[in-house]
Amino acid sequence: MNTDHSTPHNQDPKFKLLLLNPKYLPTWLGMGFIYLCKFLPYKFIMFLGTLLGYLLLRVSPHRKQIAKTNMQLCFPEKNEEEIYDLLKSHFKNMGIGVFEIAIAWWSSARAIDKLKVSSKNVNIFKELDKDQGVLILIKHSTHVELDVRLMAQEIELGGMYKHQSNAVMNYFMIRARNKYVAGAIDNHQAKEAIQWIKNGHRFLYAADQDYGEKNSQFIPFFGVDAATITFPERLSKSGVKIVMANVSRNKKGFHLEFHEISDYKEKGSVLKEVNEFYEKFVLNSPENFLWTHRRFKSRPPGEAPIYSEWKSREKRRKKKRESRQ
Repeated sequence: MNTDHSTPHNQDPKFKLLLLNPKYLPTWLGMGFIYLCKFLPYKFIMFLGTLLGYLLLRVSPHRKQIAKTNMQLCFPEKNEEEIYDLLKSHFKNMGIGVFEIAIAWWSSARAIDKLKVSSKNVNIFKELDKDQGVLILIKHSTHVELDVRLMAQEIELGGMYKHQSNAVMNYFMIRARNKYVAGAIDNHQAKEAIQWIKNGHRFLYAADQDYGEKNSQFIPFFGVDAATITFPERLSKSGVKIVMANVSRNKKGFHLEFHEISDYKEKGSVLKEVNEFYEKFVLNSPENFLWTHRRFKSRPPGEAPIYSEWKSREKRRKKKRESRQ
């Protein structure tokens, strides 16, 4: 492993006996099943994913309500029936996304290339100065793991990941990504990520979620004020190039596209353009955006909370925080 923190490197996951704890048996069986599914025709994987998606729709009431609330906020022109149709389509794609994880993690480069139909504006990276750092912004989609794999075959890039609460999933995720991402660090190593970019490397980051008010600015997203992380704008102000990347899926396969963001002009200018691009990407395939995240969790002063309280989840998080102390 590269120990020079100024250049991209991967942190190799170590197999520990903890991973064989009986509580992880369902995870091992599940991972084994989806691994075998990668050998099936893609159409059959879509079918299995659809079945799983409909199951998730019925057993995830809180996620269902969050997604529905987000859709109603972002698409006020849609009636109840249209929202529910979008909701069903979204959960179907979430189910498909579970099986697409296996494709992303364990398929050959040749198999991944067969899934790609088009790649628009990839020459952006060739036209940039060789030593110029680039922050590549993507959205959270139902097939985000496959998005990363597809882009990694186009351009060399590093990225950031969030440790999973399930140790077995975390082990498989890091081990798989290390095969096709030039360097990966966790979400507590922001300073290292900035250093990589300033040293001329390309770094992948998803800036479309609510990361709290501390390092964010309220910028409209589909007409609703949303806490938007200022990380991209700070880098743009320092001379780093910002590129928006999108991966969309239709019946024919996956389509990649890249777009440059205008250089920093004034406070909020970069973030406004970033959110506008995110809106365009979402509208391109709304069923594939990850609506189950609380995008509008943080509210401007004086505004009431948008989402209902999720008591069981907050109880688990409180217990986890207390265990770290």
